[in-house]
Amino acid sequence: MIKEIIKEIIKKNSTWIRRVCSVLLIFATGCGLIYVMQDSMMFHNVNDQGSRKFLQNMSGYSDVMFTAGNGKTYHGMMHQTSNEKSPLVIYFGGNGEVSYRNLRMHDALNQWRYFAGYNYLFVDYEGYGLNDGRPHYLNMYEHSIAVFDYAASLQNIDSSRIVVMGYSLGTGSAVYLAANRLVAGLILIAPFANGYDLYNNILPIFAGPMRLLVKQKFPSDKYAPHVICPTLIIASRNDELIPFSSSQRLSKLFSDNVDFMALDNVRHNYIFQIRGVFSRVQSFLEEVAAGKM
Repeated sequence: MIKEIIKEIIKKNSTWIRRVCSVLLIFATGCGLIYVMQDSMMFHNVNDQGSRKFLQNMSGYSDVMFTAGNGKTYHGMMHQTSNEKSPLVIYFGGNGEVSYRNLRMHDALNQWRYFAGYNYLFVDYEGYGLNDGRPHYLNMYEHSIAVFDYAASLQNIDSSRIVVMGYSLGTGSAVYLAANRLVAGLILIAPFANGYDLYNNILPIFAGPMRLLVKQKFPSDKYAPHVICPTLIIASRNDELIPFSSSQRLSKLFSDNVDFMALDNVRHNYIFQIRGVFSRVQSFLEEVAAGKM
């Protein structure tokens, strides 16, 4: 009797049921595509061997390769300011940056003057440059610790004056490192509070159960309260990729020793081109090197 009733209900509502099933299928397919494709949208694995070969023939530049305690081998490049023990900037780049191209750009644009007195180290993420593997926020965190521990062991590095600098995607690694190692300073360019802000800025649907689709969580808001070093944050109100509100919210989670530089009418990829940005970075580095912060 019950089976007959169910069959009759299905028969009378077959059109409605098919529509609901179609909607659910479309929704499930969309969720699957978001989950599968997000890494290719988040990470633009870059390899620029041309810039690497160009810099290898110039003094002051050296290839970096080391095997960390986790058994992974990392590659990158260093710009060395002198043979004496010096402060260091560890740079974590954005999703489309690779170490060789970044250092070559600084050379071409005569930007090393802003890092005067500092060595500069950029070790590529997994899957970038010469590195094996695939990038993920968790192995980026692991990578940041490995880079710091390697740098702090070098004879020409003053391990008490290591400044961590991150841009865009790299700010996640920079915040995590500053929360887990004793660094002298932290510079964040276009930072975000967490990965949910990045996803919602593109497609504002990642709330409630939909948050489960976010693979790259980058919870900088979780680690920022544990950072005790002086911090410089530079963000643009007109950044189309990183919500300015996310940068602001993150800044309020650090200690009181935070310098926040807000830019107007600057898009994400043009922040470093704005007059005054590198000068602000230079002033911060000079103060750290002099022990004034």
